[in-house]
Amino acid sequence: MSQGRIPKQVLTRRRFLQAAALAGLSLAGCGAPGGGAQPTLPPASLTATVEAKGVSVSTPIAGKTNVTWWTHNNPAFVAANKEMIRRFEQANSNIHIVYQYFPYDVFIRKLQAGYRSGTVADMQQMFGTWVTDYAKNGLLEPVPPDIAGSMEDRFWPAALGAYKWEGKYYGMPNEYNLENGGMLANPKLFQEANIKAYPQTWAELISDAQRLTKRDQKGKIQQVGFAFTNNDSITFLFLSMILQQGATYWAKDGVHVDFSTEAAKKAWADETALVTKYKVDSEQAYTGDSYEIFFRGKAGMAMRGPWVIAVAKEQFPQFKFDYVPMPPYAGTEPKFAAESGWGEVVNAKAKPEIKEAAWKFIEFIHQPENLRDWNILTFTIPSLKELKDDKKILQNAPQMKTSFEVLQYGQWVGPVQDRDRFWQYVHDAFTSVELGKMSPEDALKDAEKKINAMIDEHVGP
Repeated sequence: MSQGRIPKQVLTRRRFLQAAALAGLSLAGCGAPGGGAQPTLPPASLTATVEAKGVSVSTPIAGKTNVTWWTHNNPAFVAANKEMIRRFEQANSNIHIVYQYFPYDVFIRKLQAGYRSGTVADMQQMFGTWVTDYAKNGLLEPVPPDIAGSMEDRFWPAALGAYKWEGKYYGMPNEYNLENGGMLANPKLFQEANIKAYPQTWAELISDAQRLTKRDQKGKIQQVGFAFTNNDSITFLFLSMILQQGATYWAKDGVHVDFSTEAAKKAWADETALVTKYKVDSEQAYTGDSYEIFFRGKAGMAMRGPWVIAVAKEQFPQFKFDYVPMPPYAGTEPKFAAESGWGEVVNAKAKPEIKEAAWKFIEFIHQPENLRDWNILTFTIPSLKELKDDKKILQNAPQMKTSFEVLQYGQWVGPVQDRDRFWQYVHDAFTSVELGKMSPEDALKDAEKKINAMIDEHVGP
């Protein structure tokens, strides 16, 4: 949460997933913004105090190879997981998946404590950003060579990135988790502003956003032109603006960030100008997330990933909106960075026969005819290249076409270490510029310094 302003609830895909589970949403999916860094593993002394609340879908069956599987309790994910189990066991009668799911926060603690104490399940559905750390610590089993050999051909690089450590893969992603490429647009407000078409260039986006922005007599924003000042979008937009200039935000060592390049400084100046010069959004204009102000009819455009379409269907079913391509900031290719999303991993300490059965189940899920339906049920973008523009997926969610069009331009965000702190440092710097507390140049230097210090905490200077 940014400092020095009216508190705005930060809704990441992780928080949405948690909220959806608590509310018992019946979404036909909701790719739950995403993950983020987990807290440091708790001391062993805390293991026994971890909550064990969860739902056991099945129990071991004598005479079969029983493979335990833990996931979070988002209703759409649970429904999709149960369907995969049903299909797999029908085709493999000698293997039984002992499935248990937990409230999101409990699930995180169960993973940490379970690996600490050796009581974790044989398989877990893990967010990609977490996989690397678990793999580094020798806790995950590498993907068998006969499966791993084709993974780079089968999966999108952005979806696969965090599952790789020192040349080996440690799991298989189910989804392509992206926040870029598309945006919400309110056709009613465009019509009222006499704007005939959605923006095709960055200059048009700014111009349209200015025309869509409305203020009261005191100058306070009453209608936002382009809502993007949420924790995810501020950072993802910044990184994409660097990439679209043909540059990178990583230093030459590939470990630390470098925001001192001309591309980074230009991207930052132009992004912060959206609130300081063009004033098409403001962190002080509203509470809640960018998508919420949009679905209250108070924003002409809003930057959010395709998961928000499922939110609209569930929470705002009568609201008329479009999900359209977001114009690139520079060049013609809408390059962007993405975290690796949810997928399956295997406990390195499981028995050999259990590992073999677990990978058989995981490979089964990732067959196109199965993963297609998993993605439909969870309203997530498929990790498999083969499912791009899949007719069945688009029949169920036609607005996903916008996201499908940009998948080839995505790259894995990279080894950010502590995702939450990385994003928060960028967000805090942005807020400091908007509030006039720091210049764009100083704020960017400060963000770089804090991020690199955080990285050093994890990997050393």
